[in-house]
Amino acid sequence: MIFVILYFLLAIAGFASVTSIMNGYNRGVGFLIFLLFVIAVFVIAIIIPGIAICVRRVRDTGLTGWTVLVFWLLSLIFTSNDSAVMETISSVIDIIFLVILCLPTGYVNKQGWWSANYDNDVKVLSLRNNN
Repeated sequence: MIFVILYFLLAIAGFASVTSIMNGYNRGVGFLIFLLFVIAVFVIAIIIPGIAICVRRVRDTGLTGWTVLVFWLLSLIFTSNDSAVMETISSVIDIIFLVILCLPTGYVNKQGWWSANYDNDVKVLSLRNNN
């Protein structure tokens, strides 16, 4: 909710600054530069932790951290065209990446690659008293 409020405040302030500059007032230029700086800091503050969480999650599954970059580049390459087929391929790549992010910890190391064999799972003793 706080992001929505911040977004609307930044949008209103940006609109006011651009309007004042277009009407010939020079006072809005400094505020517009400050506003762009705040937006840049906000974007960096959101993107860096998001990338760190993705890399950590991918490494927890047993893959290398470079997998995030590979999936991001593939998605970027396929979305750069205006073709519906390319957009579909990009969506499939994003869904595969989401599935990788949702895999349990150590899944790739325990199961091999995409093995659905659950017979080799390690049984963890329960802390409950089964009396």
